[in-house]
Amino acid sequence: MSVENGRANAPGGQANSDDFYRRLYDDKAEYVARRDDTSLEARLIRLEVEAFKVPNLIAAIPHGFDYSSVVEIGCATGELLAAFPAPAGARKVGFDISKENIACARVRHPGIEFHNSDFHEFEGCADVVVLSDVLEHVPDDRGMLRDAGRLGRVVLVNLPLEDNWLNRARAYGPDDVSGHLRCYSLDEGLALIESAGLRTLQWRQVWIHETDCDQERRRLRRQALGSAFSGGRLVAAVKQCVWSAATAIRPVGRRMFASTLFASASRREAP
Repeated sequence: MSVENGRANAPGGQANSDDFYRRLYDDKAEYVARRDDTSLEARLIRLEVEAFKVPNLIAAIPHGFDYSSVVEIGCATGELLAAFPAPAGARKVGFDISKENIACARVRHPGIEFHNSDFHEFEGCADVVVLSDVLEHVPDDRGMLRDAGRLGRVVLVNLPLEDNWLNRARAYGPDDVSGHLRCYSLDEGLALIESAGLRTLQWRQVWIHETDCDQERRRLRRQALGSAFSGGRLVAAVKQCVWSAATAIRPVGRRMFASTLFASASRREAP
């Protein structure tokens, strides 16, 4: 999902960083396809949000915590915010740097507030602030997380943990295919929360390849593309073998594939 804030600190200055994020979120083929309701990309995003992200984010909310407002920073085309359960009359607000994504989100989800602006412009305090696949994209991850903690009573984070075998040779930075500026391990993800002045309330580490969501994701790809795995026939066959081995031998799969940290946090009380 795309980000809001942190642009001025990107390498090259404000103008260059604006161009970088515009290319990444407005023009990138993945996001162009995502804005088409009929595309495979849009269907895969909805599946991931509804079957993987939202259930695990909700599970991270402390028991008994009631909320009536939800702010999502980096809401992209709005799927997660729309799917996030909330009481009747609750306020939902999404912020995103991409004009194209916000325009799409407004059409799809007219009952939700969407803003193509800095999330610092939100007035007041939200009960829940969500950062879903955002912190790995911004130059100042600690600063963004700290500011999110000032905005909300509880901050929910899902963060990719890509300290795994298949990402060992990946060149993280502005030229990364997904725009990931850095790689996190589990310890680094949890330390990031603490370094932002927040207290971790609950957390879990989940490997999507072990879930029913991944099985459904493979089915959708096979239905739309004729194969559950990308690449030519030989490449797809190799990927199928690797995936089968990883799912059959759990310790191997967990070292081979990335996982996701789902966590809730709040501001630490002043001493």
